[in-house]
Amino acid sequence: MREFSLLNDRIQGVRWGQGKPVLALHGLLDNAMSFQPLAQHLTQIELWAIDLPGHGRSAALPGQGGWSLPDWLPLLGDILDELNWAQFDVLGHSLGGILSQLLATLDTRIARLWSLDALGPIVDDDDGNLDRLQRLYEARKKPKSKRRHYPTPDALWQARAQGRFPLSEASARVLTRRGVGLGEGGWFFNYDRRLRQETQWRLTESQVLALLKRIRCPLHLALFDDSPLAKQEALVLRQQAVAQLHLSRFAGGHHAHMETPEPIARWLESTL
Repeated sequence: MREFSLLNDRIQGVRWGQGKPVLALHGLLDNAMSFQPLAQHLTQIELWAIDLPGHGRSAALPGQGGWSLPDWLPLLGDILDELNWAQFDVLGHSLGGILSQLLATLDTRIARLWSLDALGPIVDDDDGNLDRLQRLYEARKKPKSKRRHYPTPDALWQARAQGRFPLSEASARVLTRRGVGLGEGGWFFNYDRRLRQETQWRLTESQVLALLKRIRCPLHLALFDDSPLAKQEALVLRQQAVAQLHLSRFAGGHHAHMETPEPIARWLESTL
């Protein structure tokens, strides 16, 4: 494992292996280490995994409110500029998959996508967006929730293992090694607190379909059988919207690439 940094140290990352360079973007509240189990089974890929802004050891995006998906894209473009590869193959999990799909509609340097448990973002209708705007407006003067502290590092990984998407002890430990800090109150998860705020605005389903239609590079989609995404009714229309979609299914939940990485590594390298 080798550390690297980009954009005057604002973005931190780790890379593993030798071979074809692939940029890797992790999921919400994870960090670059979510790709470590997968990297250990890759023989033809040099995996460059960044900590997304506000995660792991990377600086947060500027601003005060919650983030919307378009807010991430200029900085991701800056990352591509600094890496300066002739073309980019991008592996994304969850949020990272969604961001890479958005970026592929804008940047012709992206030649191929692998998306793990991600095909377009969560959506809402017009009324839902306006209701969200009302809630955010009314909450602007309420006291901000305080960061939770834990007495020991073990308490952190135990909390992470029991999150919305449960993890094994081994996977929870891998993630928390990079994503924690220590302060006067004890140990804490060091992600940007705004990541837990409501998104200011969500795309509608028709907008997502229009977005997916603009992806011209091959998109290799891995769906995990026990993940909520695999059961979404809208997924069929989304798959049909992508011109060059290649679908594969794997056993496991939302973090199958961490829990059972070997078959996913074989699938990745079989598509090179």
